[in-house]
Amino acid sequence: MIFGRKRKAAVEDEKPHETDESAEPQQTGEAEEQTDWRGSAEPADPWAALDARDWRGDGPFDIDEVDLDGDPVGRMDLGSLIITPLDGMEVRFQIDQASGRATAVLLMQPASALELSLYAAPRSGGLWPQIRSDVIAAARARQGSADLAEGPFGVEVRRLMPVATPDGKQGLQPSRMVMVEGPRWALRGVVYGQAALETATPGVTADIEEVFRDTVVRRGGSPIPPGTSIPLTLPPEIDAQVRAATEQARAAQAARAAEAAGSGQLIARAQG
Repeated sequence: MIFGRKRKAAVEDEKPHETDESAEPQQTGEAEEQTDWRGSAEPADPWAALDARDWRGDGPFDIDEVDLDGDPVGRMDLGSLIITPLDGMEVRFQIDQASGRATAVLLMQPASALELSLYAAPRSGGLWPQIRSDVIAAARARQGSADLAEGPFGVEVRRLMPVATPDGKQGLQPSRMVMVEGPRWALRGVVYGQAALETATPGVTADIEEVFRDTVVRRGGSPIPPGTSIPLTLPPEIDAQVRAATEQARAAQAARAAEAAGSGQLIARAQG
């Protein structure tokens, strides 16, 4: 990465002013001994302090925070996301079959992978704390395990999900889900493979973390409901390949449906 925040001062000015602790009223011993007749307060969220920190000092970046003019680094412009794959990484896309739009990009190494997707977020932030409990509940509903942990981008969800292996056996797929919020956007990253297991080994996780930090978000100014997925725009040559593959998949699915319907009619006639 060769760029940094070009408008860091302006960004910092937008943050809420920190309270001067020296100006806080001093509590007396008498006040500390008073009993609250309403009962004990709800326990504080142990992750709130991590959520309140700015994890974007070294990226990921908003497009207005960087200057890519004359940037010699080879990047891939996907419209809402500008990514920087490392040498040897394979790039794949997740396509929504209904719309034909790419909703996520997968950057793969031999032992690890990173899935990136972008969502609209409230201007005030706070999307990730709202939805990660649903992520955990969904994982446990599928007989998987999911817990919160501190990672290099704040609070992350670490999961072990049951999957079928290529040989038909039952296995567990490890993953780490992170979400970093910027100006009205939230970048989600899901780490798979070795980098999801050996979280404390820098040599294993360094490449994945570098790619995530080097991502640049171009959300656009259109109003979008918070939590809505923001699709990617593929380069023309890749888009043509994806559209062709999508059409082939749709045709094959329609053929299978027609074949199944025909078989059903034959069975009904035989029974009749």
